[in-house]
Amino acid sequence: MVYFQFVFAAITLILIAGALLGRMNFHAWMIFVPLWLTFSYTITAYSIWCPTGWLAKKGIIDYSGGYVIHLSSGVAGFTAAFWVGPRANKDRERFPPNNILLMLAGAGLLWMGWTGFNGGDPYTVSVDASLAVLNTHVCTATSLLVWLLLDIMFFGKPSVIGAIQGMITGLVCITPAAG
Repeated sequence: MVYFQFVFAAITLILIAGALLGRMNFHAWMIFVPLWLTFSYTITAYSIWCPTGWLAKKGIIDYSGGYVIHLSSGVAGFTAAFWVGPRANKDRERFPPNNILLMLAGAGLLWMGWTGFNGGDPYTVSVDASLAVLNTHVCTATSLLVWLLLDIMFFGKPSVIGAIQGMITGLVCITPAAG
């Protein structure tokens, strides 16, 4: 359980890092991480996931980290990016992926791991866990296909990058309500 929670905390920081890449130096990041984990993430996680937390008492349910991970990291990344300022010019250039096969392998590993998170969240083998796995796959596949259709409509052809963007969107979208 402790490892499971540490991984959630690490994922949240990785999402924030994406917003601050090229904006913040490493020393500032090393100061930001423990402060944000202590004063933002821990309080949010406790108040939602602990049965005695004040948000849990108000009836807020976060199945697999939609609020605690995605919403908190999104708000933190957006806010931090606003206050830190724009990226350096060299980091604003377009950087398409240079190895589509590795990108596909990473996307497959991400989908598989995300299924484990959502399916493992009930901490038991149950109908709830089974539905979480099924819902994760259905939502992710649907999002991937819709993104491919949008690629065809707007660019005239489907793309691997678009498919992976659609896959990630589906994974993020289903997480709070997978079960």
